[in-house]
Amino acid sequence: MKVLKENLGGIVVLTLKGEFDTFVTSAFSNEIGNCLSEGAHSIVLNMRLVKFVNSTALGSMIKARKQCLAAHGNLVISQPSPAVREAMESLGLDRLFQVFDEDDGAIASLEGGSAVDLEGDSESTVMIHVPESPRPQVARIKRLEAETIDCRLTMPPGKLVSGREVRLKFRLPLYRKEYFDLSARIERVEELGAGAVISMRFTRLGDADRIDIQKFLDDMGDLRRAARGT
Repeated sequence: MKVLKENLGGIVVLTLKGEFDTFVTSAFSNEIGNCLSEGAHSIVLNMRLVKFVNSTALGSMIKARKQCLAAHGNLVISQPSPAVREAMESLGLDRLFQVFDEDDGAIASLEGGSAVDLEGDSESTVMIHVPESPRPQVARIKRLEAETIDCRLTMPPGKLVSGREVRLKFRLPLYRKEYFDLSARIERVEELGAGAVISMRFTRLGDADRIDIQKFLDDMGDLRRAARGT
């Protein structure tokens, strides 16, 4: 079995390919251990290319999930192949694991597990989708305004270049349970070492989105003025 590893801003996607059986469970467990030692406690297992899985391999998946949960993260399944889905359903593991049809949904389910800062006050990340890329870039929100958003990447920006139209998904937990799902245009990319700051302007912002974002900004402003005693 081969394993492709992608770290998307602290959320790791492991794409498994081939036969997942007793002979490779040690290598799989070592890979999980490496992720945890690197501080990545939220893992997506993409299993669309797995041709066979046995009970020992499923047991190693259960153990890996427990390890992630113990580290205050989680392990979820994305795009299980027919063989994987049948094996999981036969043992009732589809009720233990969260199973998603796409990586985006799996990543979104894990995103809420980490607290991040927006000028020191927010708890949200943003997923930046480029149309021709299969997976989003996961970034931290650095600054949010009524019409613009700045995000910090911990990896090279790649296809995120000035003028690019992108789709953004993020949450402001205290203001809306659902994700904001917006369109934006990249206005500036500032590369910083291995990462970058991406400045974007919203190009599609509905009335409800605008109201909720403005409410958030107003409340943050009130809290900061109160903290300064002004």
